[in-house]
Amino acid sequence: MAESTQNQQTQQQSTEGQQQGAATGSQAQQSFSFDYEKLAQIINGRTSTAEDSALKGYFKQQGLSQQEVEQAIASFKQQKAASTPDVSAMQAQLTEAQEQTKRAQIESAATVQAVGLGIDAKTIPYVLKMADLSQAVGTDGKINAEAVKNAITKVLEDVPALKPSNAQSSGFVQVGAAGAGEQQKANEDALKKAFGL
Repeated sequence: MAESTQNQQTQQQSTEGQQQGAATGSQAQQSFSFDYEKLAQIINGRTSTAEDSALKGYFKQQGLSQQEVEQAIASFKQQKAASTPDVSAMQAQLTEAQEQTKRAQIESAATVQAVGLGIDAKTIPYVLKMADLSQAVGTDGKINAEAVKNAITKVLEDVPALKPSNAQSSGFVQVGAAGAGEQQKANEDALKKAFGL
């Protein structure tokens, strides 16, 4: 019986020791961190060194002198730098293109809202230029139609002359110039004269 009690105590102690060891190991893993910039520098340095030694070996194999090897390596690096794309310029172009696309989408949504409000097609460009559409894009990146409508309505309140006219004529709407007997006769005479009749 004494042996079984001792075995149980030994097992409990070893289990507790393993749990403490595991806890210590997980704490050590959590506190360890990398300096990614330093790692990138180390990798770039080693890559550059390996590239230089490979180039030197190749050029010496071709029978070039030390000075010619150095010139060839410098020339190679210049060509490599020239052929490497400028990531920051490409990123700037991408950002600019995205902004232009977003502006076009906002303008399109604003035009639809202006037509929906009954604004004359000739005045829509002026209304859109005066509208403050800076709040048209929500935090989710989508165009908020209500904000666009509010911006256009604000312009219409500020400049009442741009409001659509509500005057609806009932009945016949005359298209073209008013007909006068003398005007029509003068037109006919001008046409006859032009055609030599």
